[in-house]
Amino acid sequence: MRDHSGGRAKVQPDLEYGRPLVSSQGQFEDEQKVFSVGRVHLLPVAEPEDKCRGFSSMDHLESLGGIARVRESQSQNQPSRRKPSPTLWRLVLMIGDGIVLIALLVRITNPAPHLGLNAQASVLGLWNANLLWLFLTLASWGLAVNITQAQQLDCAASLLKSPLYALCSLVLMLIFYMLLLYLFFGAGVISFIGPLLFFLALAAPILSIWRVLLAEAINLPRFRRQAVIVGVNAAGQSVARELLRAKHPGINVLGYIDESGDGQKQQDSLPTFHGRSALRGLAQNGLIDVIIMAIDFKANPELFQEALAEAQRGISVVPVAAVYESTSGKIPLDHIGDQWSTAFPAEQFVSPLYLCWNKALDLAFGISGLLILCLLLPILAPLIYLDSPGPIFFSQERAGYRGRTFRMLKFRSMSTGAQGGAWVSRGDARVTRVGRILRATHLDELPQVLNIVRGDMSLIGPRPERPGYVVELAKSNLFYAYRLSVRPGLTGWAQVKYGYGASEQDELVKLQYDLYYIKHRSFLLDVCILLKTIGEVVLFHGI
Repeated sequence: MRDHSGGRAKVQPDLEYGRPLVSSQGQFEDEQKVFSVGRVHLLPVAEPEDKCRGFSSMDHLESLGGIARVRESQSQNQPSRRKPSPTLWRLVLMIGDGIVLIALLVRITNPAPHLGLNAQASVLGLWNANLLWLFLTLASWGLAVNITQAQQLDCAASLLKSPLYALCSLVLMLIFYMLLLYLFFGAGVISFIGPLLFFLALAAPILSIWRVLLAEAINLPRFRRQAVIVGVNAAGQSVARELLRAKHPGINVLGYIDESGDGQKQQDSLPTFHGRSALRGLAQNGLIDVIIMAIDFKANPELFQEALAEAQRGISVVPVAAVYESTSGKIPLDHIGDQWSTAFPAEQFVSPLYLCWNKALDLAFGISGLLILCLLLPILAPLIYLDSPGPIFFSQERAGYRGRTFRMLKFRSMSTGAQGGAWVSRGDARVTRVGRILRATHLDELPQVLNIVRGDMSLIGPRPERPGYVVELAKSNLFYAYRLSVRPGLTGWAQVKYGYGASEQDELVKLQYDLYYIKHRSFLLDVCILLKTIGEVVLFHGI
């Protein structure tokens, strides 16, 4: 950045060649920022629509000539690079999955007596048998990925979700596979269990490696989708910060479109463009793939009209709340405005299959947790007492499902009489020496398996709070009481994403994660939480 003479404003130099593109008029400065952000792709000059920001015909012609020369120079020095479209990525994903499965299928169905798959003696013949296996495999895989949504692009771009969803799809595929084989072979399908388990053992690591490599490729900076945020306000700045903070953002933010036309030149280190002409210039020249709307339709209908016009050209137009939610994994309560329904699930109906999974998970963990508690209690009880004489367990009333109260159990980790007061923070002097170890490993929560067995709690869900806290926090945010619509959990989305809350503000941030979990809870999200919880315990991330 440098200050030009003659009262000209600071402009961003072209990042590829270090050449500043300068204009003497405000409207043209915004167009030249568009050149700078595009780096390689240069924009033709858009005609000014705001009379107050117009410029003379002579200045316009002179500027066009200079831009044409810069465009010609850049086209000679740097070839244009096109990013793969979402459709192309989806096609690569489908073909890659298919190649992995078919290659393994060919390897396994190759005649081998010990696999029991020698098709030489089949009445269908060798080729017909192989085609039958191929059809059954692809049909089963198609059903599985449609259920798990494993071939959605947002899933494929995640280093954790992509292989996890693929593995779940693989298991489902084998279940469907066995059902389809039963139609052909009846009880003889039992003979295929060995080969299919061998197929699973080979496919699981290979498919996971392929999915991780693809996710890394999708997240390469040069392949990320380019976006502009329409609206310089708190909502737009929040989503920009979340995208900049994300480890693997799927979107690069080029800047803001200032709806007022008289905003700052930069906001949060991102350039600010002015008016609908700048939005049109960015879109028509292929510099953006996504338009994030952070303003209300009634506030500026002209900008919305321009965004809808660009949507007809294939550019995604999405509300700021949707981008914030998908990027951060929490509901943006501060920015949903009148769209309060976005904080709730689309329907209150919960799948019976998910309820069965949830109940089976609670029962399995409750029984295994009781066994672990019985093994560790003779060791931990004397350590807790010798470090700080007093009761071994700590019991406290908490608000549970639909507001019903219950007594939650924990191993005592603080000095006698110290628990139950103010918020607990890192390095809290009330925590005993043994208590620090218990909190770091989350072993202080182990007695809550008794609450899970009794049905007061679930393994996964929002953490239970004291009834008094719930009443006070509900006054700060009306959505807080909605946490009570599901059973509280031993671990949860807020726990693995944010950790312990040390203040009322922290609890309101965790509320946004809890609402996201309630809205999106599913088998696969539960598995993600369990994997992250294991990582938290192994890495001693407790207080």
